[in-house]
Amino acid sequence: MPRSRRTLLNTLGVALGSGTLASAAGCLGGQSTPTETGPDKTSASTSTTAATQAGEAPEEYRQWLPDPTTTPLSDGYGVRYFDVAAIRSYRDVIHPDAYDRLENQMLRPVSGEFVDAAHVAATVQIDHVMELALGSFDPEVVGEQITSDGSSATPATTRTPTTATPTPWPEPERYKGFDLYGTDYGYAVSPDAFMSVSPMREGDGIDYAKAIIDATTSETSQYADGNEYVASMFSTVDAPHALWCYPEATDGSTMRGFRADEITGQLKAWRFGQETTHLTFANTYVDAATAESGELAAFVDAESERFGAYDGLDVETEGRLAWTDGTIPTGEFDHLSAGGPAEGVTTPN
Repeated sequence: MPRSRRTLLNTLGVALGSGTLASAAGCLGGQSTPTETGPDKTSASTSTTAATQAGEAPEEYRQWLPDPTTTPLSDGYGVRYFDVAAIRSYRDVIHPDAYDRLENQMLRPVSGEFVDAAHVAATVQIDHVMELALGSFDPEVVGEQITSDGSSATPATTRTPTTATPTPWPEPERYKGFDLYGTDYGYAVSPDAFMSVSPMREGDGIDYAKAIIDATTSETSQYADGNEYVASMFSTVDAPHALWCYPEATDGSTMRGFRADEITGQLKAWRFGQETTHLTFANTYVDAATAESGELAAFVDAESERFGAYDGLDVETEGRLAWTDGTIPTGEFDHLSAGGPAEGVTTPN
C-alpha cells in the first residue's frame, strides 16, 4: 500500500538529518522498467507509451532526472516540468493572459523546427542542459529535419578554416529505443520523446543524453536519490501540472543566493482544476531550527500581494523542510504575480 505523504515526509525528515537518503528517496515513485532491450524486453522509450497515448502526459517526470552523483550532470541543477496536455484542458477557465504566459513557458523546450507543439503532451527542462518533449513523434521525420537543417555534425571546436562545407551527418546511433544525433550538441529521438542536450561545461552531449535515458530504465539512480533537498521537496507534491524546483548542491558547492543564505532549495507547483487550483510552495533550509523558525510563514505574510489571493497557506515543517499549500479559483491563477493574472510578467525563478 502506498505510504501517505505525512508518513513519507516523516521518513524524509529522518533521512535529511541522518544522510540515509537513498532508501527514502526510492519511495518517491520513479517507476522501474527493464534495463535490457530485446524481443521480450522494454526499451526506455516505450515506458512512456501508454501515458502519452490519447494526449495523456506521463506523470513520472522524475524518471528523466538523473542522479548527478553518478552521471555527468552537475549537482544542484534546476528543473521545470509541465503537464502540457492537462494544462491545455483548462485553457477555457484560466485567465487568457495567465494562460499565454504559461503556454510560453511550457513550450519553451519544444523546437518548432523539429517537432510540432500540437503533438507534445509534457515537457521537462534541466537548467540550460536538457530540453525534453514527451508526446507522439515520427523519429524518421524528426531525424530528417535534424540532419537537413544546415548545421554540421562536426563539433564547432574541431572544425578548421579549410572545412568548406558542413560535415554530413552520419547514421544515428541506436540506444535503448532512441536515435542519437550529434556530438557536443546532441539530440535523442524516439516515438515518445524528443530531447536536445547541450552541456554547460565540457562534455559530450550524447553522453549526457545516455545518462538521462538510463535514468528512465533504472540503470542509474535518479535526482532524488542523490540530492536530499530534491527528495524532500518532491515529497510535497502529487502529480503536479506545473512545477519549478531549484535546489542547491548537497555538498554546498553551488549557491543560488536564496534570501539570507539559509535556504538550500525552493519549489513551487500548481495543480489545476475546473474550479480550483492548488499551489504548493516549499523551501529546504540549512538546518531544522531554521526551517522551524517561521521564516517561510514570515515570507508569505510579507509577500501578501503575491500570496494574498490564496486560501489556506498554513506552513508545516518536517526536519529541514518547510512547505505550505493553498488554493485559488482557477480563473484567478496568477503565477504568484503581485498584479494578479493580468500582470505581464513570468513566474520568477
